[in-house]
Amino acid sequence: MKIGVVSDTHRNTEYLLQAVEWLIKRHKIAALYHLGDDYDDVMSLTDTYIEVVQVPGIYDDRYRDRSLAAKITENVQGLSILLVHALDKDLADTDVLRSNIILHGHTHRYELRLDDGLLYMNPGHLKGPIDKNAPPSFGLLDIQDKNVQAKIFGLDFKTLQEIDFLRSENRLYKI
Repeated sequence: MKIGVVSDTHRNTEYLLQAVEWLIKRHKIAALYHLGDDYDDVMSLTDTYIEVVQVPGIYDDRYRDRSLAAKITENVQGLSILLVHALDKDLADTDVLRSNIILHGHTHRYELRLDDGLLYMNPGHLKGPIDKNAPPSFGLLDIQDKNVQAKIFGLDFKTLQEIDFLRSENRLYKI
């Protein structure tokens, strides 16, 4: 299953649409995971007809008043994927123990990191041309029976970072 991963769009639906349309056409994604700020930006994607799973960001009143869940767990082909906006605010020790992949945003800086068999993925931001000294970026997860591939792309659609993994029952191993 191929999943697009975006975060920190901050009402820039133009960049969001560019990234999502490319992910649909080029990679045939089945779902999009949006990691917050701004929660309502995905309303611009109604014509794409893909599944959208999302969490709010810290600037959303519904995040602060807890009327929207700050974290969501998705199970994809036997892997537990946790979606949060901010690691420092939303992640508990028990989440780490129960997850295979943790998707997060907030910093506006892309990251793919394997830590003790757990993949941490931050797709970066789609806020504007440069934010916090980082260009816009977004991610792709390709989850197969035995392999997982994680990629980060710039808005020019060039690969910025890529890691391939083998999967076991409860861990990922870098190839």
